[in-house]
Amino acid sequence: MAFDFKKYIPFQWKTKMPDDWNWEIHSLHAYQKNKERFAKGEITLDELRQWEYKHRESKDQREFRWKQHHQNIELQNQIISDYQNWKHYGSEWLGRMLDKGRQMLISQWWWRKPKKPVGKGKMWQSSITGEWFQEHKPDKSMSVRKWLDAANHGQAFKGKKNFNPDVLKLDKPTEDMIIKSDEAKKERARQKWELIMSETNNFGRGFQTIDRTPPGTGGGKPKQVRVTFSDPRVYGKKK
Repeated sequence: MAFDFKKYIPFQWKTKMPDDWNWEIHSLHAYQKNKERFAKGEITLDELRQWEYKHRESKDQREFRWKQHHQNIELQNQIISDYQNWKHYGSEWLGRMLDKGRQMLISQWWWRKPKKPVGKGKMWQSSITGEWFQEHKPDKSMSVRKWLDAANHGQAFKGKKNFNPDVLKLDKPTEDMIIKSDEAKKERARQKWELIMSETNNFGRGFQTIDRTPPGTGGGKPKQVRVTFSDPRVYGKKK
């Protein structure tokens, strides 16, 4: 079951593609050669235009590329607007958005600081979008000649976390690596499914209701009562 993000895109984002939106050519290498041939006079302009028409993208591909480009821009602008509203109005604005079902673009990392993914560089938060990034801070520096020499002896990454020089000598992953990779894939799939279940709120039961019993619990389990941020009550406990 794949998560269809298109269903949650607001209707005002589905803007009509302009008529002057450019066409893309699939084979850029062959296109460059034909332009060089035209510059040398080997082919005419009509032949070049005919080749462009034959090898350009289809109408559906062109429209999809426009939607992807336009929606990415508006999505980024919407994230900026939401983050700025949260900075100015805080939990009051957040509660109103959750009540309206606008939780898709709200991120917990607006008010939480993530762990460092790697290295010693500090984590910085953008004051515009709220996204986090890590500054580049190398552990040490060396000349290109010394780095290449260390790479030839398997020591280029010596001192790094979990560094194992024997891994660089492998032609293919070991059985242990494959098992760990499969387990990591299963864990990512589980986390993705839990995210979908939490964001869809029990398959569209609604943020306006207090009945948010997890699916599949059956009728014998007591229901869990939970309220929204804008509700004057605190989160309820199981009864």
